[in-house]
Amino acid sequence: MDWAKVVAYEQRVPPRRATATVLTYGSYTLGAHGPESDIDALCIGPCIATLQYHFFVVLRQILEDRPEVSELQTVESAKVPLMRLRFSGISVDFTYAQLPVIDASETINTSNPHLLRKLDSRSWRSLSGVRVNEQIVQLVPNAEKFQILLRCIKLWAKRRGIHCHLLGFFAGIHLAILAAYVCQRYPYGTVNGLLTMFFDIFAHWSWQIPVSLHGQPTNCQRSDGSFMPILMPCTPPEFCASNMTKGTFRKIREELMRGYALTKEVWRNDFEWVWLFAPFPYATKYEEFLRIALCAPTSEELRDWAGWVKSRFRNLILKLESVGVECDPDSTEEVDHTVIEPNIVCHWGLIYKTSTHVDVSSLGEEFMKDVINDVYGKVKCTHSKLTMSIVRSSQLPKSMYSHSVYSPYIPQYMLGYQASTDYSGAAG
Repeated sequence: MDWAKVVAYEQRVPPRRATATVLTYGSYTLGAHGPESDIDALCIGPCIATLQYHFFVVLRQILEDRPEVSELQTVESAKVPLMRLRFSGISVDFTYAQLPVIDASETINTSNPHLLRKLDSRSWRSLSGVRVNEQIVQLVPNAEKFQILLRCIKLWAKRRGIHCHLLGFFAGIHLAILAAYVCQRYPYGTVNGLLTMFFDIFAHWSWQIPVSLHGQPTNCQRSDGSFMPILMPCTPPEFCASNMTKGTFRKIREELMRGYALTKEVWRNDFEWVWLFAPFPYATKYEEFLRIALCAPTSEELRDWAGWVKSRFRNLILKLESVGVECDPDSTEEVDHTVIEPNIVCHWGLIYKTSTHVDVSSLGEEFMKDVINDVYGKVKCTHSKLTMSIVRSSQLPKSMYSHSVYSPYIPQYMLGYQASTDYSGAAG
């Protein structure tokens, strides 16, 4: 509200007329958050408050002056632009929707078609998360079972390395809709039964058919290149945004099949659920890794630089796939303590589909063109650096050598990423 008054004063509008508010969505609102979860929050602003200046400059400055706020960074080039920050130690993803009115807090109604028609495309996408949450809550037959199921699925996806939208894997909204679908199909199932059916259903799903909570759609065609079409339960129907590529889709399908292979034998006396949630063994699964190091003069600059680069990681994954190399990005970030400047290091497992040699120098140059493709990107990288190299598994940090828990009854292929040439059901 203070921010809305500042904007109103600047735009010479009576301050008492301009209002703003904050709505939450995502796992926090669905009741499926954990101690490490972030809060997805949406700033609803008046028509006089622009995204580029009033949200990313004016509001950012107000937030930076608050003692509760730390680690603030902006991701302006994403499909849904946002600020990331910590408020009293809690991670917050903060997006923006600009309403076509002055009194935003009193006018907001996420189901008002007259209001929604007047939104710009970015505000529409930002508001989609809130609208989808409201629909999911109404469509699931038992909220408590849905929340527990979604918590289990999110933990499984994080442990197996397939819960990171920027790296081409599941976003939270994907998992929420898939969990809601299972709950709809089996309204009287136990949580154990629902989790088992989750893997049974989606390990065998024909992905030419979108997943929909309103029955099979007849008038909504999936977008080109969509590997796992999932419809948001809103009107008009829209597909969830997705960064999946051929390689990341392959790993997701294989992890679903691994989950099915494990849970179909839950009746065994020696079955342990911990097998399902075993961390993915990157260090022992791949022989070579793409090492990506980002550094900047200060921690604040590093946060901005890393956010900017990560928003373009999908382009790097596609560049690798175009030369016959699929990759399995580990979302865990390491720190190189031999470097004085603040830094983060990422490691991506490499899967060579042909006898291709990766020219890291050329790859880095091509990727940097994507990173600095506009004035904003050039400013970001003025004092920041990005370096790439190929390393062997023996050169990985010790922290990456986590050991999976398994039983002699589990076939070896279930422990990690099984190479496959079956692309049935894949788009593209």
